[in-house]
Amino acid sequence: PKLPFGGVGASGMGRYHGKYSFDTFTHEKSYIFKSTRLESGVHLPPYKGKFKCIKAFFKN
Repeated sequence: PKLPFGGVGASGMGRYHGKYSFDTFTHEKSYIFKSTRLESGVHLPPYKGKFKCIKAFFKN
């Protein structure tokens, strides 16, 4: 198994570098990426009446 390297004094040299240290000293945070393009709302419910718009778009 892979274990994080660490220790006390000289044997702990470099123990604050690497994935385990990063995971220890950071906190996960979720975020939502919002697009900067204009949204038409066609993909959101209620769908009634929106199909006419889609049909007209593809008909031309």
